[in-house]
Amino acid sequence: MKFRRIMSFAAAAAMLASVAALAPMHVSAANYAEAKYATGGKRTFNKYLVMDSNVTVPTATFNYSIAAGEEVKYTEEGATGTVAAYEGLDADKITISAADFTASTATTDGAADDGITNDTSKKYASSTFELDFTEVKFPEPGVYRYVLTETGAGETDDLGAGISHVGNYQKTLDVYVIDTDGTLSVASYVLYNSVISNAPALAADEVALDSKVDRTDANNAAKTDGFVNEYSSQDLTIGKKVTGNQGSKDKYFAFTVTFTGAAGANITIDASASNFETAPTANSATIYTAEDMAAANAKDENEGVTGQQLVIGSDSAEYTFYLQNGQYITFLGLPKGSDYEVTEAKEEYTQTPTDAENTITAGDFTLNGAQSGTINDADVRTGFINTKQGTIPTGVLLSVAAPACIGVIVLGGIIFLLVRGRKRRTEED
Repeated sequence: MKFRRIMSFAAAAAMLASVAALAPMHVSAANYAEAKYATGGKRTFNKYLVMDSNVTVPTATFNYSIAAGEEVKYTEEGATGTVAAYEGLDADKITISAADFTASTATTDGAADDGITNDTSKKYASSTFELDFTEVKFPEPGVYRYVLTETGAGETDDLGAGISHVGNYQKTLDVYVIDTDGTLSVASYVLYNSVISNAPALAADEVALDSKVDRTDANNAAKTDGFVNEYSSQDLTIGKKVTGNQGSKDKYFAFTVTFTGAAGANITIDASASNFETAPTANSATIYTAEDMAAANAKDENEGVTGQQLVIGSDSAEYTFYLQNGQYITFLGLPKGSDYEVTEAKEEYTQTPTDAENTITAGDFTLNGAQSGTINDADVRTGFINTKQGTIPTGVLLSVAAPACIGVIVLGGIIFLLVRGRKRRTEED
């Protein structure tokens, strides 16, 4: 009896074991690490920064975040050659590097149909950022969908002074996992120009990118290779005019320009659109030393970049420079939305700021703008007119001239008497 019971338990255990062996193994997010899986790799994407052709690249850093995209289920009504998309796995395990730009970042001239600037008067700088999927494990073949977002972008950009996103600041990233003879691997990473909801292609080649794809189209669902941003800026020209019969045309005057809200800007002092001296010569009318003026006018905060550069490293920066009559200086690349203020040191001249009624003509420029304000959609051209007028004291000259005339008459009379006396003595002898 006891033996039969033992045999019955053994038979039941054997049956359960055989059923368990036949049942399919379910791979969940908790236990897929113990099953076969594909380990993600690293993928680099591009970052483009568009600007005017005469502007120095600003110092800027762009960051990104990634989240799981929405699942797309396959239906019989689905397009031929498409496949379902899974919600992306382990987005919190994906690390993303930043895309950095500096004044020395190389640039490429824009073209009318380059899909980046679409403008020959522009240029663009390029950088890269990397997504690291090495901590993500994909348990099944298929397409895993993510949404890649540029942080700080959106309805109101907060990407840095003068910088805005172009096109869509969110893009769909599909990761293709394939099974080759029982071995899983990541075959490709495909980035789309916007957030898409359609089913992905059954097979996708990440390098099959049309070089002319318009990356600036926010609704374009074509493949892309990265993100585009624009650096919007304008120029500031400051000039000097001296008038009056006592005004010195050789004298140098001190100016101070303050930039606020321009952090990251690398401002160029334009050699081709300026008329000032980097080494002014002191003269008797100037109260500043040649050394001080040269140190200010020749200031260059980044000698590794062609041209004089002013590096705006904080929210507010102040610079001093010196101009004499007829001279002007142009600062290139002030970011849109930043503020400027121009002041002139007080001296024994009447200062008149330029405006619509008080205009300076300097080279090809007409200077009649305000001395402070916000950089918007037009270049700023401003300056100061200094006047020193003296009155010639004509009354004093007359009072001096009258005695002088009398003196001449008296002297003439004395000479006449002396000559006549000498003549008489000669006749008597």
